[in-house]
Amino acid sequence: MSKATFLRYYQDQLQQLRTLSVDFARANPALAPMLAEPSGDPDVERLLEGVAFLNGLTRQKLDDEFPELLQELANQLFPHYLRPVPAATLVMFEPRAALTEAVQVPAGSELASLPVDGTRCRFRISHALQVEPLALRGFELVHDAGRAPALRLDFVLQGIDLAQWGRGPIRLFLGAGFAQASNLLMLLMTRVAQVEVAAGSPTQGGERFALGRQALRCAGFDHEMLAYPQHAFSGFRVIQEYFALPEKLLFVELDGFERWAIARGGQQFSVWLTLTDLPQWAPELREHSFQLNVVPVLNLFEHPGEPIQHEHRTSEYRVRPENEKKGHYQIFSVDRVVGYSQGASEERVYLPFGMAGLPGQANQVNPTSQAPASYSLSRRASAVGRGQDLFVSIATPRQQPLTPETLSISLTCTNHELPESLKLGDISQPTSSSPERLSFRNIRPVTPQLNPPADEHLLWRMISHISLNFLSLADAANLKMMLGLYIFSERQDHGREIANRHRIAGIESLVAEPETRLIGRRMLSGQRLRMGCRSSHFASLGGLYVFGCVIERFLGDYAAINAYTRLEVRDIDTGEVFDWPARLGRQCLL
Repeated sequence: MSKATFLRYYQDQLQQLRTLSVDFARANPALAPMLAEPSGDPDVERLLEGVAFLNGLTRQKLDDEFPELLQELANQLFPHYLRPVPAATLVMFEPRAALTEAVQVPAGSELASLPVDGTRCRFRISHALQVEPLALRGFELVHDAGRAPALRLDFVLQGIDLAQWGRGPIRLFLGAGFAQASNLLMLLMTRVAQVEVAAGSPTQGGERFALGRQALRCAGFDHEMLAYPQHAFSGFRVIQEYFALPEKLLFVELDGFERWAIARGGQQFSVWLTLTDLPQWAPELREHSFQLNVVPVLNLFEHPGEPIQHEHRTSEYRVRPENEKKGHYQIFSVDRVVGYSQGASEERVYLPFGMAGLPGQANQVNPTSQAPASYSLSRRASAVGRGQDLFVSIATPRQQPLTPETLSISLTCTNHELPESLKLGDISQPTSSSPERLSFRNIRPVTPQLNPPADEHLLWRMISHISLNFLSLADAANLKMMLGLYIFSERQDHGREIANRHRIAGIESLVAEPETRLIGRRMLSGQRLRMGCRSSHFASLGGLYVFGCVIERFLGDYAAINAYTRLEVRDIDTGEVFDWPARLGRQCLL
């Protein structure tokens, strides 16, 4: 108990006893005539001080438990909101030797870094990657006389020829800095009129085969990077991912090669991206403008928790990662809680609070039990250093005896602040699950971990979150408030926080117009959303375009069922207008 904090509670209660008692006596003279006048009797003062002391203890206890109640409510309404956003970066894979077939890198494969203070940081691949025996030899912007400008990408197969190639999609990461890369993404998505492929070297000038404009698409939204609870609204994920690692969205994919009837052998081919025009903002191509075999990774890994001796003598226990000594591990989520009792042949599986009461849940995990066993979690600011500590409370069914048991806890952890010390290329150490035939390295700095709000900050954010459920997001102020809820303040990443808030401040207007359109054979109702922004609040005009892509996806998920959205973004500074096709949820209506 903090002495200074309790003194405040005590003084408040004593002051209320002395002032409110007089008001009560004046309003009810027949009931409490003796309270109207002050008393100099020391015994009376002792009674008042004793009552103030007890009331102060009660008030402090209620306030101490309020954050736990608030967190449990947030866990039910917004279960994704209390999870930290792990450190993240982008990793590029390269073959150690020439490949003759594709190498699969499964989702969830672990990569390790060079040691930091004696600990290797562990990263998890966010989605599966297929490394083809394919290399990007070069690329250039071509201005042939009498032809529209075009981007030419030159590829070469290694160890196989065109006839042996599986002709699967080619996924490319747009590097060379976010400002330039976002402009390049905007150029590819808004100015490409045709995609063609030709066999042979660029100097041979082989016959081009048209794949169509649809062969090029933005692939940054294909895969989910952040892990979300099953009952969380996934629409907020794209916002969190954008604020945490916007480079994750700078991917494009070339597809449709299976329709290409290859008439010649060889190992080389080129992809031509014909442009409608070359705008003034078109970026200059650099060495790393296009890169193969790049994937986002998160500082997440499975780790056991220290066993807890549950003897029913305390209401909660601190959850600690096993072998955690230097603060190098922080808990991201509790995945499983199981109790083992001495002499009992069956384990008791505890469900998260809120799921234990669902029909059938208890019997699925504890077939012989009629009542569910559950646990609840609460996070508190760490008493030592930055970050948060996690506590678990156990609820045992009334019908079962309170026998001592050992709790086995399975965790997903992060390395807390350690990844902040990693440099380019430091994530390069193999693990038991990393591919043996591939080397890898991080090609972007590692972003710091972002911890969710806690205590009184969580209260106001949750109130804002709930209130926005009753308001339309087709309003600039409401949309900006919603986006601001997903910017977490962190001292170690203050620059990123300022940049993200500056982007939100760039939204100046948002107008919604109801409309009805014929989509296929159905008449659908929806909204046309016109948003006005200033590109001066972004790293480049392409930065505004990427932001618009995020808003378009989010509003599509947030819209009412069976109602489409159609977004148009106008740059107030330059007059440039971007528009997206109608979207019904996650389906684009062409």
